[in-house]
Amino acid sequence: MSSYKNILVAVDGSDESVVILGKALDLIGNDNVKLNVVLVFEPLLGNYSFELNMADFEQLQQQHQEQVAKKMRELAAAKFPSLSADAIHFLRGKPATEIKRMAEDTGADLVVIGSHGHNPIRVILGSTANAVLHGIHCDVLTVRVQGASE
Repeated sequence: MSSYKNILVAVDGSDESVVILGKALDLIGNDNVKLNVVLVFEPLLGNYSFELNMADFEQLQQQHQEQVAKKMRELAAAKFPSLSADAIHFLRGKPATEIKRMAEDTGADLVVIGSHGHNPIRVILGSTANAVLHGIHCDVLTVRVQGASE
């Protein structure tokens, strides 16, 4: 039985997101727990903008975000039908910052996050999970996903 009453699950849209969300739902059991899921899109502007004009780049990024959001909604609906669509949030910004902000805004008492994302750039620049640990007001459960390497 979980003592947590308000859980925020941070996912990255990869296939491992299902594992992370599943772990959070395992914690909940049959308890009356509020659950929110957040996926933060990090702006890529600056990484590839030299090849595209700004309007084209913004349009490509928006299309990518919509595809990932659609996939995440479909996965959640198929694997976790009890999860309401309004509990899934899509934000844009620095993932660690936005996750911490959402945890604060929703009054989360636990954040569940994967140990590594699917983006190799994030592994080089530092782990989002590690960055979330610093300065957060609540507990953090880090889920080691299949195939994650250090």
